[in-house]
Amino acid sequence: MTPAPTRSRPSLWWLSPAGALLLLVPPTLLLTAYLDDADFRLFYRTGKAVTTENLLLVALAVLLLGSIATVVAAVPQRSSGPGPATVLPPGGGVTTTLRRACDVLFALTLVGYAAFAAAGASRGVTLGQVVQLLVSQDNYAGNLKDEFAGIAGVTTLTQVGIAFVVVATYALLRQRDRRLVVQVVVVVLLSLVRSFVNSERLALVEIAVPAVAIVAMAARHGRRPLGRLAARAAPVVLAPMLFVLFAAFEYSRSWTFFSTRTDQPFPVFAALRLAGYYATSYNNGYLQLEHGTYPGRLPRESVQAIWEAPGISQLGLYDRLSAPPPAAATDILQRFANPEFNNMGGITAPMVDFGVVGGLVYLALAGALLGLLYRGFRNGHVVGALLYPIALTGLLDLPRYLYWAQGRVVPAVVCLLVVAAVLSRSRRPARRVVRTTVPARAAVVAGAGT
Repeated sequence: MTPAPTRSRPSLWWLSPAGALLLLVPPTLLLTAYLDDADFRLFYRTGKAVTTENLLLVALAVLLLGSIATVVAAVPQRSSGPGPATVLPPGGGVTTTLRRACDVLFALTLVGYAAFAAAGASRGVTLGQVVQLLVSQDNYAGNLKDEFAGIAGVTTLTQVGIAFVVVATYALLRQRDRRLVVQVVVVVLLSLVRSFVNSERLALVEIAVPAVAIVAMAARHGRRPLGRLAARAAPVVLAPMLFVLFAAFEYSRSWTFFSTRTDQPFPVFAALRLAGYYATSYNNGYLQLEHGTYPGRLPRESVQAIWEAPGISQLGLYDRLSAPPPAAATDILQRFANPEFNNMGGITAPMVDFGVVGGLVYLALAGALLGLLYRGFRNGHVVGALLYPIALTGLLDLPRYLYWAQGRVVPAVVCLLVVAAVLSRSRRPARRVVRTTVPARAAVVAGAGT
């Protein structure tokens, strides 16, 4: 008998792959097309190189990615057993597993941050310097970033904090736990300090986005009408909050330097700065397509996690195996753009690595995988429920860079796959063994003979 399709649960448009892309890609593409060369030079101290044709190519690539993800997510899911292994539905065994996983992931995250702090201390960084930096709010040059350079395979464990927040959010939605709340607060504070001291705003974003996505989807599935309404309207509320958060970080990252060099009020400066991160990413992506491709170049940005893996990175295998870049392909940002805006564009990155056609195929495959993960997230299936919130971070940052392909994502993904395997096992129904007595057995035999 063919298993019946599983009924899809309600979705949220802005959490879907196509919805997430619609939030940022169309407005930033239109803004980039609207700004002329004089605007680029005035606001971002670089010339405008990106062409209308290139922006249309980016739009086509995003349309392909979003369309395939939407089609795959809409395919009915078939159940091969008594029911899907789910995270959100109730179950004491799942709750216990989630809580135990949180303890392990929290411990690993603390080990990573302890190594991060030890790396800075070994290079002479003192607590006083960190406090002074926090008080002065002047981190334009990122002076402490080099001193906190990571220890391969150890400080990477700080990224386990992403997996911890994902699992902890699900656990807290199922059962209140003060100790777990304290652990979450600790990880958030550590990420906040790291994002400021290390000029690494992404460290905070990559734990906030998954948590918001999980809470919003849970509210969408909940029984409270107000919660469902809030989940649908979340982008209207979150957009101003995200801008305020961005502006707060930009105050220390750049305003302390530019405040004496511009007549713009800070809100205008922050808005132009935010727009610049996207406009210059499209511009840099075009420059990379024009100047960064050459015979013998191995794919890099699209498979960055491989080249950043412990051991491979230390051996410098990419530089050894890939053809050396010609003079025209070196220092592209220094020669043609502004190194301060160094995002190279995530949508064009696969095209740089594999050519335009190969890049579109890469994005099509990514769309199929995203569609599968979103379908699982929407329906509560373990792998999708755990991994799609991280994938959503990559979707929102796709105009700037390929987040999914970076080595920083690997520890969280590996940990969540392990948690998914354990959860699936804990949700598996136990086999019932029926023992029959001798008289019952005889009755069965007698009945069979009549």
